[in-house]
Formats: sequence, structure tokens, C-alpha cells
Amino acid sequence: MKLFVAIWGSLLLLAVAAFCGFGFLATFEPTDNVTQFMAFRIGYGVIGIGCLVGVGFLIAKALRK
Repeated sequence: MKLFVAIWGSLLLLAVAAFCGFGFLATFEPTDNVTQFMAFRIGYGVIGIGCLVGVGFLIAKALRK
């Protein structure tokens, strides 16, 4: 059961990380409001990296069993 939860959790976190990756790339489009886009870059980056770290922890915990 733990392996099942780890797989589904990893898939969910990878989907969120992919969304953040595309959002991060979208913030590099030309614009006049640079400060707002910088906030989005930081937000997408932090959430995306956090999700990837969470996937790492889930996989490590599942493999340790």
C-alpha cells in the first residue's frame, strides 16, 4: 500500500512540477511589468523545486522498504 501511495504522490507532484516549469518559462515573455513577472518566476521556481524534492523523498522512502 505504501508503494501505491508513493507512486500516486510522485505522479501528482511531477504534474505540479511540470506545470511550474511551463509557467516559469512563460514568465520570460516580453512585458512592461518586470517586477510582477519576477515574483511569478520566484513562485514557480520555489514550488517546482519543492515538488521535485518531495518526489525524491517519496522515492527514497519507497525504495528503503
